[in-house]
Amino acid sequence: MIVASSINNKILITIEDPSHQRYRLERRDFNNEAYLIYTSEGFVENRDDIMPLAVNGDVLDNGNLTAGLLYSYRYVDFEAKTPRAEDYVYSNWVRNGGGEAVGYTFGNYKAPDGQWGTIATPDDVRFTYLWGTDFKANNGQSYTDAQIQYFIDASTEEIGRKLDITIKKTKVRYNAQERGFIKGLEYDDSESPYSFRYSRIARYGLIKTRQKPICKLHNLTLLSRFTGAKDLTSTTIVDKNKGLLKLMERPVRPSDTSSNISASIGMYGTETLSPQLFYTIDYDAGFETSDDVPADLRQVIAKNCAVSLLNIIGDGLMSGFSSSSLSMDGLSESFSSTQSATSAYFGARIKEYKDDISDYIKENKHKFGSISIGAL
Repeated sequence: MIVASSINNKILITIEDPSHQRYRLERRDFNNEAYLIYTSEGFVENRDDIMPLAVNGDVLDNGNLTAGLLYSYRYVDFEAKTPRAEDYVYSNWVRNGGGEAVGYTFGNYKAPDGQWGTIATPDDVRFTYLWGTDFKANNGQSYTDAQIQYFIDASTEEIGRKLDITIKKTKVRYNAQERGFIKGLEYDDSESPYSFRYSRIARYGLIKTRQKPICKLHNLTLLSRFTGAKDLTSTTIVDKNKGLLKLMERPVRPSDTSSNISASIGMYGTETLSPQLFYTIDYDAGFETSDDVPADLRQVIAKNCAVSLLNIIGDGLMSGFSSSSLSMDGLSESFSSTQSATSAYFGARIKEYKDDISDYIKENKHKFGSISIGAL
C-alpha cells in the first residue's frame, strides 16, 4: 500500500508492503503522463543513464513541486528489471500545499493509474452538492472525508442496483473459488455457468450476461458432454452497453451425427440436450475507471449521497428543534425552522434532490438496463 499526504508544501509518501525490502519509486503530475524516477538527486526524467535510488520506508518529497498541482506516486520491487504498468502499486492523487478543493466538479481530478477512482470526491460533495452546508455539529464534531467517502461508495452501489447495472469495474469469473482464484486479485465476483437453451440460441443466437455493461470479454466456452470444450471467444460479438454476447458460430444441434449426439440422447429425445450443455464466461463488468462514467450518472450518484448526508447533518446541526420564542419587557424574538417530527432540517433540498433522482431513474432505467418481460 502507498499513501501520499501533503504537509507544508511537501508531500510525504508512506509505503507499507512487507513483501519487498527495497522499492523503486516514481512520480507524475496531473498534467503529464510520464513518470519521473526517484534518484539521489530527487525525481528526474527516466533515461538509460539514470540510476534509481532504492527506497525503504517513508519518503519526503520536497523538490521541484509546483504549488497547487496534483501529484501521484507508484512503486515496484527494486530488483524488477523491466516492470510493466500492472506490476506497480499506485497512490492517490494529492495536491501540493492543499488548500484548493479537488474533484470532478473542479476540473482537477481523474482516476489514479492502476486504480478505479471514485465517482465523486469528498470535496465534490462538500463544496458542490452540499454547498453552503456546515459540516460541524452543535457539539463541535466535524464530518470527516472518510465518512463522506463511505456514503459515496454506498450511493454508487445503490444507484447501480436501481438501474440494474454494475458501475465499478468488477472482475466476474465463473466458479472462481473452485478454480482456486484469489478474491480481490484474480476475481471480484463469482458466477455459475450459464444454462444452454437450444430454442433460445437457435432463434436469437445470443447470451445475456448477468451483469452489464461489459468492459471486456476474456473467455466464452461451450462445455459439452458430447464434444468437450469449445472456445467461442474469437467468434463472438460483444454488445458492451446491453451486456449481450452475440454468437457468430452455430452451436451443436440435436441432429448432429458427427458428434454422436443423436445416438447419445437416443430414445429420450432432444429435450435431454440442453441439460448437457453449459456456457462458462469470464468477463469484466462495469466502467473501466471512474473517468468513464457519464456525467449525468455521476451527478445522480452524488445527489443520492447528498440526500443521505443531509438527513444526518441536519439532525446534528439542529436535532429535535422546530421553533423557539423569547419575550422580555415588551421585546420579543422568535425563530422557526423547517424541522419537525416528520420533516428534516434540509427538507426542501432533500425533496428537490430526491425528485431529480427519481425522474432520472425513471427516464434512464431502460437506457442502461433492459426491459424485463415474463409470460405464463
